[in-house]
Amino acid sequence: MFDEEPISSFVFTNESTTQTFHHQWYAQGQLHECATCFSCIDADEPPSQHWLHDGQESNKLLQLSKQQQAVLDIIEARQIETFFFCDESAKDKLEHFMGETCARGVPELLRWMFHQGNTLSVEFNLACYVNVENQVLIFQSGNLQVDHHYDIEECVSVVYDMLLQRIHNYLDMGLEECSITRLKVQVKRNCIEDNGDSTIDSQYSLPLQLRQEVTGASSLSSSSSSSSSVSSESDLATIRAAYLKHSRECHGYFPPNMRVNLYGLQQCRTTKEIYVVPYHISETLQQLPNKNFLIVNNILGQFQRLHELPTRLATEDTSSSVPASPSSTSSSPTSSNSSRSSSLQCRRCRTQFSRSSKLHIHQQLHCGQDFTVDSMHADIVEIYEQCLPISRTVFQYACYGITKPKTVMRKGQFVPIECDWRSESSVKVQHGPCVVISNAQHSSPSKYY
Repeated sequence: MFDEEPISSFVFTNESTTQTFHHQWYAQGQLHECATCFSCIDADEPPSQHWLHDGQESNKLLQLSKQQQAVLDIIEARQIETFFFCDESAKDKLEHFMGETCARGVPELLRWMFHQGNTLSVEFNLACYVNVENQVLIFQSGNLQVDHHYDIEECVSVVYDMLLQRIHNYLDMGLEECSITRLKVQVKRNCIEDNGDSTIDSQYSLPLQLRQEVTGASSLSSSSSSSSSVSSESDLATIRAAYLKHSRECHGYFPPNMRVNLYGLQQCRTTKEIYVVPYHISETLQQLPNKNFLIVNNILGQFQRLHELPTRLATEDTSSSVPASPSSTSSSPTSSNSSRSSSLQCRRCRTQFSRSSKLHIHQQLHCGQDFTVDSMHADIVEIYEQCLPISRTVFQYACYGITKPKTVMRKGQFVPIECDWRSESSVKVQHGPCVVISNAQHSSPSKYY
């Protein structure tokens, strides 16, 4: 969205009867007011009320329709892991179709994978079919694991940039002489079984931007203070039960004797920054500070676990999160702010990055060493039969789930196309189309019904 990384402030303003939260940032020398991060509550209400209403609205946007859930059920039942995005209109500029699909279609597909309740992480790779000089070059990324749904867009963005750079470096001609009308995404869900084990909760990861900040704060806290201790399993269970009870029965109003500080996790829908916000701040009655916990939810806003925060990180957030006096304004620091650096550089390939999380993703991909380039001979045609069609309204471009291995044939051969779903499913699909991936002489894949 911006040529440079935005410098954000998350501001609480107290007036006589109201408390307002809003987000603003500096980019390209100008101050911008965020249109998506704003909330106003009564001055005597707890800070949790800021996020409950906004969270309900956000969850509605992430809910799948009945038709989409039915398609997801088929994907799950048939264990579909390969998907094709196809531009069936005409040849287009290389960067347009690929850019639009990587900005919207691929992230949405990966978000679907997190809708299954037992999904721990999602692993994917991306391949693009580039039409150039009567042949098709297939550029494929290495595998990348996404541990949290907030990381999806950033992970896809880094893969897209690296693939585009690989295409630029490989081709000796300008991109205006090439076109791309097909993208292949291979997705694998890593799941866990809920067998009542209390250690399962700890396996759900934090977003990458916050995970790096927490790791750094934990190491500093452990070196500077030996008095702090990690809560026991029984303490965590008690706090968890109290949180769930009061969230369900009191709608975010917690009793004063609940001597812990609770924080929520938010993502700006405009800048995609991750930030920690106060949810319940308890008065400290002893010399030792209160324990601090982050509320970790799944993609639909349903509770997963409480993550204990280092005292240092939580102190930074609370020092200016909630203004104490009327008519005052304060700025809340965020994990993403401290992770920015103008001198972030990969030690191996010297690539520059504006955010440490992007550098981390780049390193997970081994600087692109696992990326491959292959070519499809002019006479070769790939046929994928009985594909699962996914509505164009979801992904903008046509998308198909691949249910059977491909058939490779040469021109002049005849292969019968049977498109009949014979097994029962939650959706009655009478005809599944066949997708034909061929050489550059075919401007777009064909469908047969």
